[in-house]
Amino acid sequence: MADTFAIHAAGEAQNVDNLSRWRTKPSDVLLLQGCQADIDRLDTHSLMPLDDVSAHHPRTSKGWIATAIFLIAIVLGATRIFPLPIAFLAGAVAMIVTRCLSEEEAYAAIDWRLMVLIGSMMAFGVAMEQTGAAHWLAGHVITIIGPLGGYAVMCAFGLLTIVSTQPMSNQAAALVVLPIAIEASRQLGLDPRTMVIAVTLAASLSFLTPLEPACLLVYGPGRYRFFDFVRVGLPLTVITHAITMQIVPLVWPLMAAN
Repeated sequence: MADTFAIHAAGEAQNVDNLSRWRTKPSDVLLLQGCQADIDRLDTHSLMPLDDVSAHHPRTSKGWIATAIFLIAIVLGATRIFPLPIAFLAGAVAMIVTRCLSEEEAYAAIDWRLMVLIGSMMAFGVAMEQTGAAHWLAGHVITIIGPLGGYAVMCAFGLLTIVSTQPMSNQAAALVVLPIAIEASRQLGLDPRTMVIAVTLAASLSFLTPLEPACLLVYGPGRYRFFDFVRVGLPLTVITHAITMQIVPLVWPLMAAN
């Protein structure tokens, strides 16, 4: 028989001692333990398996090694002894060599859909530059918002990135907007680096919807509704964007150095 160890209902965990008298309802989540044959005999019309943790065996003895590798990679990248991508790639290899991860686990952890998406968006950005689409779009942005000044243009590209990052990943949104922002900064005589930083930071402000992968991780288990993200994310996005647009020009001045 499969034993019930815990139950999550009505937004909270129930007392384990009372589970024998608990009447399950739709949307209740049960934590079960038993042999695979007993689990397979469960009524799948009444219960829907959500996850199987039987194959998960934490290697606690390797924890300190993984922590040390992670910290070393950060130090090597932050101090510029090695470029950050190379430092973390070396750290990933070290994780496999020290058996903190197996080759199969490392391969399974790669989100190939995201890799294809980023590769496609990089090609998309190059195509926008080579076909003149970025120049054309940047010209329209300058015509409409350029008279308000470089700061207004930077804020406009930040808002465009925030809107774009809601239905797509933040990496894809940044790769789409960056060529246009860089071209606009060149035409206005602004420092392209400032635009790059502004767009990159704005791409992380995907709080308005649960469509961002990080939000999707908590959307189901937390039993959130779509408009919970809008209600909390809208003021958070406005505040964060306002602070970002104030700080970026202070650290990276808008006007290009002569």
